Amino acid sequence: MIGCGRPMIGCGFGKVLQSWPFFVQFPGNRTLKHPARRAGGHLGPGWVAIMVWEAGRVQEDPLTLAQRLAADGDHAGALRLARDLEAEYEQAGDPAATMLVWVRLCLARWLAVQQEPDRPAALAVLDAAELTWRTPVVQDSELVQVLGAELMSLRSFVLRQLGYAADSLAAGERALALFDELAQTAPEVLSAVGHVPILLNRGAALADLGRTAESLPPLAEALETLRASGAAHREVEVELLVLRGTSLTLLTRFDEAEAVELEAIALARTESGRAMRHLLATALSNHATTLIRMRRHDEALVSVGEAMAVLRETDGEPVTAAQRRRWWLPLSTEAEVLLALGRREQAARSARRAEPILREYADQAPLLVAGSLANVCLLLGEAEDDPGYAREALARLTVLNDRFPGRYEYWWRRARDLVTRLGA
Repeated sequence: MIGCGRPMIGCGFGKVLQSWPFFVQFPGNRTLKHPARRAGGHLGPGWVAIMVWEAGRVQEDPLTLAQRLAADGDHAGALRLARDLEAEYEQAGDPAATMLVWVRLCLARWLAVQQEPDRPAALAVLDAAELTWRTPVVQDSELVQVLGAELMSLRSFVLRQLGYAADSLAAGERALALFDELAQTAPEVLSAVGHVPILLNRGAALADLGRTAESLPPLAEALETLRASGAAHREVEVELLVLRGTSLTLLTRFDEAEAVELEAIALARTESGRAMRHLLATALSNHATTLIRMRRHDEALVSVGEAMAVLRETDGEPVTAAQRRRWWLPLSTEAEVLLALGRREQAARSARRAEPILREYADQAPLLVAGSLANVCLLLGEAEDDPGYAREALARLTVLNDRFPGRYEYWWRRARDLVTRLGA
């Protein structure tokens, strides 16, 4: 149910940081001057330069191996290596402070996007990285802006994944400011698409805050920049299209939303990787919601059914927490369309399957799924004429409606009317 707190990226895929390069790309063998040391880098394909300080000379850092492990899906191995490096750089003190920040950025990134993400842990690592970044030795280094832009961009992503949309937006603004400073002082180190993740997070956070119309320009700019660069980041492109379709649906611009969603689905079908298959399932579920709003219920049921089939083909039956979380979206969407078709018993069955998934997720990120859990309670109340669920839905939606005026008005009125009808 779009419009009731559904986090498009935050709850189910969030793959942008798994394959996305860092902002900067240093020319090979570039020397960065600093009073206390020299740092240099090697340029991997699409990756930030890896710098090592060791008695005034440059060498390849073991972090390169950790990055390779992460790229191959071995996040556990990458995290072990990075933890070892973190301990070494902590012990080295000020001379290794910049590398300590880099390592912590990698740690946070991998914690946030591993197969079983631990975003609270990622945020804690980012807090530690920021403390180091604010030390005089880093603030006086040539890398302070680069490190800060990376830090704030990643912080924006993780905060949004935890439901802190306002804090995410603030971190993203700081990242953009630092990026703009770099564009003036060191444009040669910037990737052509380096600010795309910042714009993506900005658009998503604005939508999460109910500032739906404002979410469209940054998403459009990110998509235009990505496509103009010629870089092949299909997953990011699909995510941007999905987010744009969501905002258009919220604005009742259904024809535009449908066109964007169909484009996202077509792109997602062109690749068979796990991450893209998860994106395809999300795009199909979102498209089903748009079709519901257009009262094309039979088509919506087909779309959400395909989304479930994609998840089964990709993951099998859900076992882990991360796999279960991918199911609440199609299940709640299926419940909505079945209810609209008058198939209340089946709708209740789908909603009851979604409910424990969302309650489990709410234990970790209550703000992220608050609207979605309220939605499922409302669906159960309507499908089963259950006054308890109706009251819970109204209570949850009242809080959300007060916090985000206008965004939850329709759903709040729907819950209020249900409570009145049931005499609850």
